[in-house]
Amino acid sequence: MSSFDPERQVGYNFTYEHFDKNEKLSYKINAANIRWVEKDSVYRLTSYTKRKMMEDYEYVETKRRLDTLFNFRIDDLTPVSYIADTKNLFELNTFIESQKRKGASNINTYILVKYKRWALPIAAFILTIIAVAVSSVKRRGGMGYSLLLGIALGLVYIFFDRIFGTMAEQSGFSPLLAVTIPNVIFCILGIYLLQKAKR
Repeated sequence: MSSFDPERQVGYNFTYEHFDKNEKLSYKINAANIRWVEKDSVYRLTSYTKRKMMEDYEYVETKRRLDTLFNFRIDDLTPVSYIADTKNLFELNTFIESQKRKGASNINTYILVKYKRWALPIAAFILTIIAVAVSSVKRRGGMGYSLLLGIALGLVYIFFDRIFGTMAEQSGFSPLLAVTIPNVIFCILGIYLLQKAKR
């Protein structure tokens, strides 16, 4: 599926592939869009095409519209980022537990979002300390140099945050460490700059 509109509950360029017990493709369904029809409790496919793989040939079925059922919920089509951003902390915890029971492969993405909610205020505090330390030191370059240094440190923090976040999402790296390491590094840096500014 190329995109999904959570508000309208519509997915675009939908593809569904079914494999048999020998992991051989049994049939493939394509549709321009898929929509959940609440009142009928069915999925509605538009510009539906089904290709069924037979022994010696391929059977193709096409329909302008088809109402059918699938063994997944419409919520399963919702993008990860949207799900995580729209749930409060209690809902996110419940959702994470349900995904763990299902054995979801992208569980670290949700856990990372959860930890980032706790780490964000701490990060803001640390960056504020760094900003105060940098701005309080008088240099030959004046305020321009301090401003440039502050922006550079902010960009480095964002870079670290993205790198460790990607590691947690894609390589099994601990989400807790992913949000902790950048904060610890910049906390040490902030304390050092603050001590240097007092001299």
